[in-house]
Amino acid sequence: MSPTFKKHVCRYAATTLTALALWNCSSDSSQVDESIQLGTPANIALSLDYSETPLLDSLVLDCYGPDTLHFVHSVEKKSFSLDLFPSDEWVFKAKLYANGTLMQEGEVTTALEAGSAVNLKIPMHAIVGFVYVKIPIGFGNPAGIKKGEMKLTSKDESYTFPMSFDSDNVTFTSDGLKLNREYHITLTMQDENGKNIFSLEDDFTLNENTPIPNFQIESLRSKIALAIELANDVNLQVTFKLPATKRAPAANDLIVNEFFIIANANDSSQFNFVEFYNGSTDTLVLDKCSFGKSSQSDASEIGAIALPPNEVLVIGDREKADVSGMYVYNEKMPEFGKTYGSLVLQCDGAVLDSLYYGKADSLHVTPLPLGSSSATIRKSTQLNIELWNKRNEPDSWCTGVPTPGSITACGN
Repeated sequence: MSPTFKKHVCRYAATTLTALALWNCSSDSSQVDESIQLGTPANIALSLDYSETPLLDSLVLDCYGPDTLHFVHSVEKKSFSLDLFPSDEWVFKAKLYANGTLMQEGEVTTALEAGSAVNLKIPMHAIVGFVYVKIPIGFGNPAGIKKGEMKLTSKDESYTFPMSFDSDNVTFTSDGLKLNREYHITLTMQDENGKNIFSLEDDFTLNENTPIPNFQIESLRSKIALAIELANDVNLQVTFKLPATKRAPAANDLIVNEFFIIANANDSSQFNFVEFYNGSTDTLVLDKCSFGKSSQSDASEIGAIALPPNEVLVIGDREKADVSGMYVYNEKMPEFGKTYGSLVLQCDGAVLDSLYYGKADSLHVTPLPLGSSSATIRKSTQLNIELWNKRNEPDSWCTGVPTPGSITACGN
């Protein structure tokens, strides 16, 4: 292949996405039709049709035509937009990796004419499955869970997977599992004395339509909310139930995990808000709670809110806001400092959380970062929830696009 021809092919192989993109223009002249004339490139929009999967790693797209192209994308977007050299045959092969394993793949072939615009969807097919179970245990692990395991059996095969601690959750994750099989799951958690705190036992089938049965257990309490992406006949049995309770928050139960208090008044898309997270395993009643810039004055009552475990509450100064989760409008939002200041949460006279942000002074040598609210840069201050017990340290926080109603893990 001539250097000029190769240069033009590479130029046409540019991706418009901002995700990580790598391509390798082959030097093997046997793969290229030298008779192809250079001209207007063809534009192709590719979207991957795959089922949502936990623990996604990356999306990989390989393109085979006049040249070989290789793209590796993060998992935020399912689409690729490419300008490619015209050819009678382009082959696009997509792969989806999750849990460190190739989980789904798909392929489509098309011809591309000069100057054409083509939209294609690549149907993805599962080739293996895995089981993922996530259970919130509350800040500080009040139930005293110390160990646990998940056992999966199918035909004459048996697998055992250990429990992993992740901030205020425990997780159980299997390796890749064969599809079109029925599995029996047994999951147990014990305290330091080996006493069972929680157990689950049932049967399910893994196939191409349900390759990842995602058990999302919202609470260990007796009123358990479930979201199980499984067959309809699968049931969850909790053999040991902790007593359900509804109570006032105590220390390390309710924390501030995001705040945006410098909204641009000239930008209708912005509003001030403070977000609170219930890290306990109980429903917290907030009728005696308030927040403000100090514990002495200018405090605003939260109200008679019952906040379930592992949920967030957003309080903002916009009457209606597009917020996932619970939202409360506060027309008398406290006037927090725009460049530095404090944010204090107290319940029944006791301070439960106190943060200082902005610039350092003699009393606050390590303030938390403060976001921004310009027309081009809009950032709130967000806690990495995995570092909840170090929330007075600035490295436990980051600034980013406001996410009211969503839990943040900075850098993820």
